[in-house]
Amino acid sequence: MANGLLEHPKQNQELEDVGMQYLNELVSRCLIQKQKNILFVLQEDFWLIFTFKMHDLVHDLTLDVSEKECKTVNFEIETVDENVRHLLLCDEKLLEVPRVLEEMKNVRTVIIQNASERPKRSEIVDKSLINLCVSNFKYLRALELSDSPLTALPNSIGTLKHLQDLDLAQCKGIRELPWSFYKLCSLQALNLERTGLEQLPDSVQRLIELRHLVITIKAKNLKEIQAGCWTSLQYLKLFGCRELECLPEGMQYLRSLRTLVLFHCGSLVSLPRSLKFLTKLEHLDIVCCHQLNLKMEPEEEEDKDLQLSLKTLSLDNLYALTDLPRLLLQESSSTLQQLRIVFCPELSVLPVWLLNLTSLHRLEIAGCAKLSALPEGIDRLTNLRDLTIEKCRQLSKRYRENGVKIGTKLLTSKRFYMSG
Repeated sequence: MANGLLEHPKQNQELEDVGMQYLNELVSRCLIQKQKNILFVLQEDFWLIFTFKMHDLVHDLTLDVSEKECKTVNFEIETVDENVRHLLLCDEKLLEVPRVLEEMKNVRTVIIQNASERPKRSEIVDKSLINLCVSNFKYLRALELSDSPLTALPNSIGTLKHLQDLDLAQCKGIRELPWSFYKLCSLQALNLERTGLEQLPDSVQRLIELRHLVITIKAKNLKEIQAGCWTSLQYLKLFGCRELECLPEGMQYLRSLRTLVLFHCGSLVSLPRSLKFLTKLEHLDIVCCHQLNLKMEPEEEEDKDLQLSLKTLSLDNLYALTDLPRLLLQESSSTLQQLRIVFCPELSVLPVWLLNLTSLHRLEIAGCAKLSALPEGIDRLTNLRDLTIEKCRQLSKRYRENGVKIGTKLLTSKRFYMSG
């Protein structure tokens, strides 16, 4: 996407849809093979990784074709082909920018890998690299500086008019962005996870082409989202905003949003009702928001014609959760396919209206100690193919030890798993 290799989306399509079509085409032609999806957990973060296996012959062909366009830079490098478009710097011995790079003009991608493992002097290297990018690489499309010891970006970064992807994840020394940041008019993906930002600057709201945004801030509130801002935003993740007490006003303006992730926002207490206007929202993941209560009831007159499009809802480690968000779920009754409720110790009852989720085909419940029963008639969910119950003592006792039946159809025609 960042290098402009995808064809322009057709009507009612997004770039992400086109990219998925390309992947499916490669799979159908046996050039790559889809592997099992992996939920990767590391300390307090997680990623759902989609893995693909490439045939050895295809791999060798790919290396041969890309050899003239991709280059790994180390401290011994003396020459680089002028046709090289993509640079990877991952040598811990690299203490200064190789002069050979100063002669290059057509670089599209720069990735600095494992920056934190290099000597402390590497901040000088990173500053020199960014200055090189700004002065020489006028057509740069992707810049990855994750885990860099940088404390500031140069104000001249605003001259990178073609930059589409900027990764500043774990650049903890960066506490503010330069005033010229709003000039990155082509920027589509911005990762500010675990940076040192106190607040999200106004310049980020002026990036109207943004499609993918990850934020970490230290403030209690995010600035109000103005009408006309982030109209193309598809993915929004708030990570580790530990002091954040509420989502920003103006969420209803994010009309293109498909995925919302709230991770480790420990002071967040509720979600705004304006989420009901996000009619394209398909995936909502809420993890480790320990004070969050999701009670959201629809209002009879105001919400009677409401139609939402949620496909997956994941609620994980929500210690204050006592109710499911009826407003979001019931209005997605014909679209919701997966519901995951994990380690919500105060949740004691699943509502009867859960049976209205007619498209639900996967339900996972784990670590809900107070939950004692499933809604009566759950086997009426005829599309439910996968029911998993783990570490729910009262549920297990009711259905296994006391012999209470869940439903003949559910047990005989679908995948059912219960433990602990």
